[in-house]
Amino acid sequence: MNGICAEGTEVLRGAAPRPWLLGVGDFLFLNVAFWTVNSWKGGPWHLSDRNFKLLLAFWGGWFLVSLGTRKFRIRPWKGYWVGVWDILRSGLYLAYAMALVVVLMGEYAVSRGQVFGTCLVLTGLELAIFMVMYPAFAGRRSGTDETATRPRTKAEGISSLLMLADMALVGLSFFLVHYFKRGDFELLPGYEILVLLFYGTWFVCSSITGKFRRKAHGNFYQILWPWLKAGVLMFLSLALIVFLFRFAEFSRIQVFGSVVVLVYLESILVAFYVARKQQRGLEEDVESLEERQRLLRQERLEVMDPARIQERLFAPVRGLLRDRAFKGDGEVFDFLDQALDLRSVLRAEMVLRDSSDLIQWDLLEGHPVRLVINLRKINDMRWVNRYLLEAHNMLLAGGWLVVMAHTIQTHREWMFQKYPRVLAHILYTIDFAIHRVAPKLPWIKQLYFSVTKGRDRRLSRAEVLGRIRFCGFEISAEKKIHNRLYVVAQKLLSPSHNEEPSYGPLVKLRRLGYRGEVLSIYKFRTMHPYSEFIQDYVVAKCGLLPGGKIRDDFRLTAWGKVMRRLWLDELPMLYNLVKGDLQLFGVRPLSAQYFGMYPKDLQELRMQAKPGLVPPFYADMPESFEEICESERRYLRTYLERKVRTQIVYFWKAFHNIVFNGARSK
Repeated sequence: MNGICAEGTEVLRGAAPRPWLLGVGDFLFLNVAFWTVNSWKGGPWHLSDRNFKLLLAFWGGWFLVSLGTRKFRIRPWKGYWVGVWDILRSGLYLAYAMALVVVLMGEYAVSRGQVFGTCLVLTGLELAIFMVMYPAFAGRRSGTDETATRPRTKAEGISSLLMLADMALVGLSFFLVHYFKRGDFELLPGYEILVLLFYGTWFVCSSITGKFRRKAHGNFYQILWPWLKAGVLMFLSLALIVFLFRFAEFSRIQVFGSVVVLVYLESILVAFYVARKQQRGLEEDVESLEERQRLLRQERLEVMDPARIQERLFAPVRGLLRDRAFKGDGEVFDFLDQALDLRSVLRAEMVLRDSSDLIQWDLLEGHPVRLVINLRKINDMRWVNRYLLEAHNMLLAGGWLVVMAHTIQTHREWMFQKYPRVLAHILYTIDFAIHRVAPKLPWIKQLYFSVTKGRDRRLSRAEVLGRIRFCGFEISAEKKIHNRLYVVAQKLLSPSHNEEPSYGPLVKLRRLGYRGEVLSIYKFRTMHPYSEFIQDYVVAKCGLLPGGKIRDDFRLTAWGKVMRRLWLDELPMLYNLVKGDLQLFGVRPLSAQYFGMYPKDLQELRMQAKPGLVPPFYADMPESFEEICESERRYLRTYLERKVRTQIVYFWKAFHNIVFNGARSK
């Protein structure tokens, strides 16, 4: 509703007051309003226990409503009447919230004058202050309000079938709750009024939200959203009416339980409606009579000259991507133009898609492809690795793949921009549990994929890059644009032969041990899945810290950093110690990529000693990578001469630094 404004309203340029200052002032106004009404009803300083609880409820309700409506973020350029509407809306929501609290608590003896009078006085004070302050911070007028002048789309009509079906669900939900509570369908005396009230509130809330309007486009969630809003509005409206008219004889389970059941049944109805709509879309090529008449009108077509067709096919893709695929998104096009040479790729060598389906590589076998671009985010792919492998099979060696993803980080930033901070934390936690944790849990993940078809999963940046590298691509460039991560990768490798890349909480890492033997080292996960495949990329991009650790390693999870500080991630390595793969003290077992960074002489020395749990790093505390190499070289030479003595001396040095000097791995 923030965009509603009279036509022609001018944009007001100026600096609005700080939100926290407005919040403090408004909290004072709330207390002034409450005490004013309380004094008018019961004396200047008299406050009963019931009214004291009501005051606390007002504080909580005011805080949540203010947070949800963002009424302290006054935008003067939106217009005067938009600010007035925001204040009136927050006052109405506060009245709704207080009525709901009173009814749910069963405190019907609370004064209606105290509740609604406080809301009315507070709204009046806010309007008065806003009218006085507005000219001061609005500044000069310039331009026009884009929201006001934006043309409204024509309503797409009301679905009578949906309305009749929902009307039947209203009665069904009411009597189902009544039967659950009473054991029969016979209404109690006076409950006829509640039935009429239920239907009346349903009609008004449905009309306000426009939930019966036919939607030309939209998925299940977009169509369901107005129905959910209508349910919430109905819930609050019934609470307001019950409190306002003192309908204490009506069961709260009957009143509010009926709304909950109705919303649940409506969700099923909408699901059937969307499924039927999609099925009709598949059955009918043309949906309107006008469209049929237009398409059935036959005209002589101009046959294109084969030379012109060849000219188009062998033209560079740069113009096509700039003028059509990324016409409204110059930043993405500029990134691609800088990351790869678009002038050297022909249109006939490019596959441009906007689909989450797998690529039908068999149909393109023998067709030379040097560039694959998919405009659909990789989060919607049911089988991400299979899609990447199909793209790998399709591309010529040296070809390019462009991938777009909505990562955990970009999704979090988007949610915190869209919602107030407290609400964003709650929604993000729920969203993370559903779309990130559920796909990894046994048994639950089968249910998750059957419901979502794998769409809109939450993938981390490290996982996206790791999967791309796992499937045989080198990462060439990446950039975050418009809350999306765009990645350009080149086919320079064969796919990894690791058939079980780590994905669970316990990871099995391939490390080089004694005499070059490949060991399976077990640790608790501290990095995002598939992180092990991009270690060389992260080292080249981020560099190393003193001590040999990677600087700003984005592969680490938040809890992984804590586990590393406390060495909890290394507890499973005790199994390797018991098994005999490791000894208590010795150089750490390294991955093949990290091992390749070491000098040749040190590589040979490492092959002659069994790796250990506690490395010589904690005995010498070296700073640079060169110092680490020298520390390990010195330890290994001493160890090969006097094994037992060296182990004892180095172990006690490391023990002293860890316990008394607080040495930790960063």
